[in-house]
Amino acid sequence: MRKTVNLYRRNGKNVYIKQPSFEELSFVSKLWSDEETMVEVGGTYIFLKEKWEMFYKKMVQPTDGKNFYCLIYTVSDEAIGEVSFHGYDSATKAARINVKIHYGYRKKGYGEEAVRLLLEYYFLEFKGQTIIDTIKTESGKKFFNKIGFESIGEFRNQITYKLTKEEFFRLEVKRKRETRKNIAVIAYNNMNIVQYSIVFEIFNEANKILGEDLFNIYGVGYEENVITSNINIALEHNFECGKQPDIIIIPGGYGSKEAARDKYIIRYLLSKYSKCDYLLSINTGIYFLSSCEMLDGILVPPIVGTEETLKAILPEIRFTSKSFADNGKIIISSNIVGVMEGCLNLIKKVAGEEVVLELINVLGIE
Repeated sequence: MRKTVNLYRRNGKNVYIKQPSFEELSFVSKLWSDEETMVEVGGTYIFLKEKWEMFYKKMVQPTDGKNFYCLIYTVSDEAIGEVSFHGYDSATKAARINVKIHYGYRKKGYGEEAVRLLLEYYFLEFKGQTIIDTIKTESGKKFFNKIGFESIGEFRNQITYKLTKEEFFRLEVKRKRETRKNIAVIAYNNMNIVQYSIVFEIFNEANKILGEDLFNIYGVGYEENVITSNINIALEHNFECGKQPDIIIIPGGYGSKEAARDKYIIRYLLSKYSKCDYLLSINTGIYFLSSCEMLDGILVPPIVGTEETLKAILPEIRFTSKSFADNGKIIISSNIVGVMEGCLNLIKKVAGEEVVLELINVLGIE
């Protein structure tokens, strides 16, 4: 079977999910033949190679429009399981969900994060409305209850669970709003002052609407001030402050290409990225992601003047026509419209859609 391209990927904090290449079905074969992994789902299954192509066409590429299948990888690129939905009904907009984690990697939170990543794709991009499954194991029941699935029926010790789009995002917002979010905005000489300033305006306005300082936004740089557009900007923190951000934002600017080679900035990003929840790159801020090797497999919006440079570094880079791309943990915007969309998208994830709707009205965004 020929090599596939444009395989979907969504990044998380400890794992990411990605549609497998045809060759990566060898992992699926090993997963399904592992006795300890499969004992709770009816036992092992021998996934013969002659069945791979039929499975791949149905579940991965091009698919029949009713199924979506990904492998689960650690952030160090080790395949550890699978997550998927199947049997989508366009009339009810419902599908069934599946998740399997290799026995040796369980009880580390990998399965929960992978399911949340799949549900984000299913509800936001695939436009599903309801996800269901029937569970008979006690561990499976605890798992689905933890994520927020509702029990809708029981038969012979098997419980059918359901989760709607509205309930999923309500619970996600509730979970994320439990703690204040530190937002570090990377500052460097000759950055775009408009992009830098608008980020502060949007998140500070969100705090006013919320009536609380949910978002603690601050500038951070190598030194405690930077110069851009002949303006000296004082920063609250430098890279040595030790503060761990929940969200990192990188503005663009004509100084971005040079700054993206600065070892102190790159060291800071690499040291803080693994523990942060989200990273928003604005316009030419994408050069920093390239320097940190964070672009593999994710969607990138068209950014004027960067495409040829990025293609030379990463020939298989994937572009979208939209002004911003939400890849789960990494969000990339291409222009001022994309900056606002990217910030509003982050606020929606953390504070909810109602806050975003009021914010749009207050800021006069069309």
